[in-house]
Amino acid sequence: MKKIRYVSADNTVAEWGDKSAVCKRFDGLKVKTLNSYLTEMRKNPIYSQYVINPSHKIVWINFEGFLSFLLYRQDRRYKYGKGA
Repeated sequence: MKKIRYVSADNTVAEWGDKSAVCKRFDGLKVKTLNSYLTEMRKNPIYSQYVINPSHKIVWINFEGFLSFLLYRQDRRYKYGKGA
């Protein structure tokens, strides 16, 4: 089976990446934590558009959308407390 790998074109910045690319960009983020965040993003209608799953093994995440989701989680954490 051939692996699909996204490589940005010359003089452009990648907007989407796989799990390893997200973990590299957000230093210190572990795959297990990323998986739980992606599950939460898929369930949220606002952020589900930033996670693409064309098959059960392939996932692409929009970097800006992921950052927006993290900021959203941060805001909710302090306003509503745990479990809100």
